Amino acid sequence: MSRTKAGTGKAWIIPGILLLTLLIIYIGGVVYFMGHFLFNVYVNDIPAYKKTAKEIENEVTDGLKKYSLTVTGRGGITETILADDINLSLRMDGQFDRALKEQNPLLWPAYLFKETHLTTDNIVVYSRETVESKIDALQFFLAENIIEPVDAHVSEESGDDGFYVIPEDYGQSPIREIVTDKICSAIDVLEPELTLDDECYKAPGILSDNEELNALCNNLNTYCKANITYEFGADTVVVDGTRIKEWCNIQGTDVSLDEEKVKEFVNSIARTYDTFGKNRTIMSHSGQEVTVTGGDYGWWMDRSKEKEELIAAIKNGEKGTRTPVYFGTAAEYGERDYGTSYVEIDLTNQHLWVYKDGQVAVESDFVSGCVNKNRITPTGTYGITYKERDATLVGENYSSPVKFWMPFNGNVGMHDASWRSQFGGYDYVLNGSHGCINLPTDKAEQIYDIVEKGEAVFVYGGLTAPVPVVEREVVDPATGEVKIVKKPVINGKVPGEDTEVTAGQTPAENQTSAENQAPAENQAPAEEAAPVDNDTVPTEENAADNSQPTTEQAPEGEGDAPIDESGASQEAVPAE
Repeated sequence: MSRTKAGTGKAWIIPGILLLTLLIIYIGGVVYFMGHFLFNVYVNDIPAYKKTAKEIENEVTDGLKKYSLTVTGRGGITETILADDINLSLRMDGQFDRALKEQNPLLWPAYLFKETHLTTDNIVVYSRETVESKIDALQFFLAENIIEPVDAHVSEESGDDGFYVIPEDYGQSPIREIVTDKICSAIDVLEPELTLDDECYKAPGILSDNEELNALCNNLNTYCKANITYEFGADTVVVDGTRIKEWCNIQGTDVSLDEEKVKEFVNSIARTYDTFGKNRTIMSHSGQEVTVTGGDYGWWMDRSKEKEELIAAIKNGEKGTRTPVYFGTAAEYGERDYGTSYVEIDLTNQHLWVYKDGQVAVESDFVSGCVNKNRITPTGTYGITYKERDATLVGENYSSPVKFWMPFNGNVGMHDASWRSQFGGYDYVLNGSHGCINLPTDKAEQIYDIVEKGEAVFVYGGLTAPVPVVEREVVDPATGEVKIVKKPVINGKVPGEDTEVTAGQTPAENQTSAENQAPAENQAPAEEAAPVDNDTVPTEENAADNSQPTTEQAPEGEGDAPIDESGASQEAVPAE
């Protein structure tokens, strides 16, 4: 029994010793931390563990001379404020002793597991006015460093898919009052660093998620996703979202396309690039410049149709190259719109040249419209309307089959004239055609094989009014028979004769018979107005939207239609 009791007493010795040791440690800790700061305690963010109030005070006093505040803001700008810059000094007043007493030393073990931050009253003394004066001189407030915030907005120019919202830009425009408060607060507790946050800067008023802004952008792109390019030779005209936006009516977030502005645009490119009816100066085969006036050749945009189709393309968001709708076209764009393949018809010399790729491919004499019967071949620039083989030119009292028919001005064209034995000279004055260009059959065939539909035909020169006529006796060398023939008087002379003809020698001058005074219907003025819907023919000053050229009308009694071998009536042409 005695042994058991002795063993039991020894068992309590070790726990007792441990308990006593812990008690001693605890009491020692209480006593120690009554004069020192506890674990994980920060006073004004200064680590204070195991330090006395006096030690903290000395540390702050020693550090004050070296104190600086580094301020970082937007744009990578960093500034440093030194203690001397603001005349910084200390005011202790036993604040650290009071802070020490705020902690509870009896609970010192609990401080091992948490941070405790104690704050004193302001222990630093400085003049706020001095601080504000220093702040005004900081780089943050220099004019070159201030960038005002920009609201989110719709892009000025369109992109591949129309307009888009450009996000807001916060800029870097500091708010002085807030920056001053932040810096003063940092100095009050001797913080070494300060980063100016968003609160310190002006902010944009409209952000990229703004509903109205996005609604406007989406409504604009109902029209502005299109990107259409017109190509006029070396020139291009782009209809993209940026241009289309100028044609839109914008009311708040509502967007509509102003079709009148689209019409104005179409009219403007037509005025710029249309060449219909313009005068053209060409280098003639003789090497002299010749100005050819009038005619219906050239680019002629169907403005009304083009406006409608462009509006549809815009609404469909089309992208790519667009060719306008034309009434008439030319070989190419630019000043020389007729290209290098064309026909030059000199009515004065009754000779023509067919150019292919800039070189003369065929040339020929011809007979044009009869001058003294007022059937003059109209001058101007025209285009080959079409080509037809084996047509029959029909008039009131005649029918003339031709093998090669190439109209270029309504019912006026080039064709073979197998019934003629000679071409060129002055035959056209008294014995010319009804307006067409009569050619030898072999030449007509060569020309037919070379020219293409739409190629330009330049017609210039020739007599424009009836001339006096004289009678001459001519002996037929084969039979010896004497015949009386009529010859024109050109500039006072009979072609082939050197002697000038006086008034008394020209008994046939100024004939007034019905035969020689036929109506001049085929002599259409070069500037003759074409029928229009609402406007006049297109000119630089007054452009038509819905006009198109008409063909020359056949002179009265000059042919109804060519008839093919089946007897079917074809397009109207003059009979020859």
